[in-house]
Amino acid sequence: MDTRVSRYSQPEGGALQLREAREGYLRWLLATRDLSPHTVRAYQGDLASFESFVGGSKQVGTLDKPTLIDFLEDQKVSALAPASLRRRASALRGFSRWLFAQGLVSTDPWLATRVAVGRGRSLPRVLSTEDLDRLLAFLKQIAGVSSASARPSLVRDNPHESNTLLAVALMVSTGVRVHEVVGIRCQNIDLASRSIRLIGKGRRERQVFLTNNWIAALAEAFLEVRSVLDLPHPYLLFNLRYEPLTTAAMRSRLAKAARTAGVSQHVTPHMLRHTAATQLIEAGVDIRYIQRLLGHASLSTTEIYTHVSDQALRRVVSEADVLGRLTR
Repeated sequence: MDTRVSRYSQPEGGALQLREAREGYLRWLLATRDLSPHTVRAYQGDLASFESFVGGSKQVGTLDKPTLIDFLEDQKVSALAPASLRRRASALRGFSRWLFAQGLVSTDPWLATRVAVGRGRSLPRVLSTEDLDRLLAFLKQIAGVSSASARPSLVRDNPHESNTLLAVALMVSTGVRVHEVVGIRCQNIDLASRSIRLIGKGRRERQVFLTNNWIAALAEAFLEVRSVLDLPHPYLLFNLRYEPLTTAAMRSRLAKAARTAGVSQHVTPHMLRHTAATQLIEAGVDIRYIQRLLGHASLSTTEIYTHVSDQALRRVVSEADVLGRLTR
């Protein structure tokens, strides 16, 4: 794709947001590329899906390779046809190269990014129970929080470590997306009903619940400490400079924690979401409830987790070996 065009001007008074960049790119496509209106409309829909996934107000300068990979992994386990997924990846590749050519990002986020598209939907990658235990035990240890206690005094001593622990615990227990967890505002948490109001993909609103006593206590303790800090923003989670935590920072924290905890595979926030859904399926929770919890618009998207659960079923049945028990 030839991206050698006049530089796209940044808006005055701030960095370019993803929504503005997308509109600029689409105008550029119409003006300079020999594409059919149908193709441009398809690309518009593809990039709108990406914008919905990461948030339209995200600054383009913060886009990175892990963000693209998380989005494509999310799309691979949706009801999207392989041909549509390939087109969506192509739209992202062109957009990424255009951003770099315009000087809106310092490096091309798409560089060395690959997406394998088969004929059917890919099974989501999940963490084993052992790896999940290992990760949470490590996060509790560095936060100084035990499984039996999450007092404000403990959180106050290790606010940043507790920050990461709370984010991971929320993703594991509720299946929230990474952009949803970093987007939680303090006023969206209702401790009385143990619920959190989320704004998900497509600006759809839903609730998740803190049904576990330990995570409810951790959230309450963290909110108490968070209120004392008197930060100039409404978001629950924060970085080392006490600014709102970004999705990129959350991915980095999680990957580093998993490596240090001894988890062999590369762990992403979306793996925690997949793991939460799979655990619920295996616990016998009705798939329609899981659909609501995850914020899936279509039940067919949620049904992918039943195939992961089938793998667990195969393992259990194999270990039971009914015929082997009967044969003498």
